[in-house]
Amino acid sequence: MGGLQGWHLVMLLTFVTVIAVVVVIAVVLASNSKAAQQHTSMIRTNGLQGSGTQVGYTMNGQPIYQQSAPPGTNVFAVMALVLGIFTGLFGIIFGHIALSQIKRTGERGSGMALTGLILGYVWLAFWALTAVGLVARFA
Repeated sequence: MGGLQGWHLVMLLTFVTVIAVVVVIAVVLASNSKAAQQHTSMIRTNGLQGSGTQVGYTMNGQPIYQQSAPPGTNVFAVMALVLGIFTGLFGIIFGHIALSQIKRTGERGSGMALTGLILGYVWLAFWALTAVGLVARFA
């Protein structure tokens, strides 16, 4: 009974596929987040102060303000959600990282990070109960 059996290979390929999908999602979201932060729209206000940073004047002397883009979604939050669905431990790790980054930077995605954490802990509890049941059965 030594060596890899058919179901071992299926589990290994499934795990590698999930990790590859998460990496692709992370790269796409990171590039979208950077693009959203770099993109700013120029708005013209009629003397209203406090609606952005003044960057210049129009031909008729009206100030032009630059409005900053809203913060993007945290990439680790998305990864925590996806990994929380498929694996337990990585969902917990990425969820905690995401929540600390969101608290520090003000990005969006706290709900996804929290969901990934909850799902990760549910997976962890499931496997812990399974291990305890197996030990009790064979002991």
